[in-house]
Amino acid sequence: MPTLLFFRPAAQIALALAATLGSFSAHAGDGRIPANSDKLPAGVVAVPAMVSQCLGCHGPTGHSQNQDWPNLAGQKQSYLLQQLTDFRSGARRHPMMDPVVKLLSDADLNTLAHYFSTQSPAQPRHPAAANAKMPAVGIACMACHDNAALPIEPYLHAQKAPYLIEQLRAFRAGKRKNAVMAPMAKSLSDQDIEVIAQHFSAQAPISAAKP
Repeated sequence: MPTLLFFRPAAQIALALAATLGSFSAHAGDGRIPANSDKLPAGVVAVPAMVSQCLGCHGPTGHSQNQDWPNLAGQKQSYLLQQLTDFRSGARRHPMMDPVVKLLSDADLNTLAHYFSTQSPAQPRHPAAANAKMPAVGIACMACHDNAALPIEPYLHAQKAPYLIEQLRAFRAGKRKNAVMAPMAKSLSDQDIEVIAQHFSAQAPISAAKP
């Protein structure tokens, strides 16, 4: 399968495409599709081919450029694997994710979860508010989402606020299922959800995620 390449660290997908085209210019006339086995120029690193289909939405290194799509970089590997498994099984649904994950194998899901978990986490957009204390309405959230010891509970630090708002509303409405989150979200007002999402989005990442 073709491999998507980019300069690390990469800020824009355009650089990835330029690197890819430039590195394989020697093959332009031989009718061969670039492959994982090709030798790469200095400074260019290969991304597993399976990952390339995710980068358009979630960014070259797992940092999404769209406020409605989550950052995946530095997220806990076990959490990412669980969510991918849920999308594949239909336990979690999304019109864009469903067709992407539906035909992936267990090995594919493990590759994706491992790759994104090992990327450097996103930094908050407004660092002046980083490390501020969580408002009272969100104190209960910290037990799970500020805790590296819980493998299935995601880090929310520096995550996109609009994405967090959407997910909390989905839990509150019962559209997204979780035995812990559902009852907690039901008691939240729209203002509460806004406060919690904005707080987490402003926080510096805890650390690189562990399985």
